[in-house]
Amino acid sequence: MDRRQFILSGIALGAATSLGIYGWHSSINESNDSNDSQDLVLSALLPALLYAALPQDTTMAQQVIRTKRAVNEFMPFLPQRQQQELQQLFSLLANRVGQLAVTGHMTALTELSLQQRWKLLADWRDSYLTLLQQAYHGLRELLFAAYYGQPEHWQPLNYTVPKYR
Repeated sequence: MDRRQFILSGIALGAATSLGIYGWHSSINESNDSNDSQDLVLSALLPALLYAALPQDTTMAQQVIRTKRAVNEFMPFLPQRQQQELQQLFSLLANRVGQLAVTGHMTALTELSLQQRWKLLADWRDSYLTLLQQAYHGLRELLFAAYYGQPEHWQPLNYTVPKYR
């Protein structure tokens, strides 16, 4: 082993160790509770996915909270397999190491700008990996159903409830 190989090996080992320790430390510090990870991911992705539908004033935070509550109420009605897949996705995105693998960003989802989150979702939608497309479409359908399933959002769509006999 010559000097150049020794130095490069030391740099590579140091970088790998620091990334490993950082990932291990952040995965311990982050909550493994599924509700916390779901809340974190929904808080980050709801404004990006519902960008045009959400009002751009102070009621946006209230709409996000109501939609998160609607997601929590709707989740038990999904098939068990879909619930597990969504919980895995939420846990993966809440963990920094998993987030790096799925998104390519080491920065927390909530710290990304709205445009970066929107681009991330668009990249998932257009990805050649079926798994990322499935994650995008699953989140999109869940969040759209939770948002537009609330009666206060029907007025702007001119939707009226059908009358059954």
